[in-house]
Amino acid sequence: MPGPPASADAICVRCGSRLLSNAAYCNSCGNAVINCVPAVAAPPLSRPATRDVADGGDCVVPAGRALRCCSFLMDLAALLSPALPLAIAAAVLGVAEVVYIVVPVAFVAVWVWMQIWQGFTGITFGKSMLGLRLVRATDRQPPGLTATLKRGGVFVVTGGLAALPVVIHSAPTDGFHDEISGLTVIDVARGSNPIGPRPQIPLRKSVNRSLNRVQSPVPLGPTRYR
Repeated sequence: MPGPPASADAICVRCGSRLLSNAAYCNSCGNAVINCVPAVAAPPLSRPATRDVADGGDCVVPAGRALRCCSFLMDLAALLSPALPLAIAAAVLGVAEVVYIVVPVAFVAVWVWMQIWQGFTGITFGKSMLGLRLVRATDRQPPGLTATLKRGGVFVVTGGLAALPVVIHSAPTDGFHDEISGLTVIDVARGSNPIGPRPQIPLRKSVNRSLNRVQSPVPLGPTRYR
């Protein structure tokens, strides 16, 4: 089980060894340590009554490099999804214009829809599946359509080079498109979710292991699970 955030005098909860500042793992036993930004550092948030912060506390965890890259690839697959059926239709009908005109229009339409969805909820297909959220860096609230379009526009204009800081640095960091738009990506599977209740992530093990338990249909006792 991950330990508390590492500080100058933090102690590993597993072996009792002293942790280095901002350490990701204990040097003695290898226990993972959650390095996070306290939510109280941001302006006061309006927290819904259904918000679940039992595991992460009032702690906003930045999204790591691997998760952000995987989320991008999943979103890219969603953007390219109309291409295959339209190309098959073009081949069957013998109409080349479908590939040259309809496919690009469909690609742009899906991209715009994803930006609108992300602007109001902080979610895309990839972020939803991996437990990430795009939020404003100042108050951890939904980014808004203007900031989301600015972020996406910078990414597209630079050919994806704006995300180089995210790929190069192993520690969680923002890309140039994030800084220009004033947005950041957080991991709501490991930390708290300022814009809603903590989700049960389909593709990741939940920090709260009880969420992954399924009660047996065969009576095994009042507290036993399979």
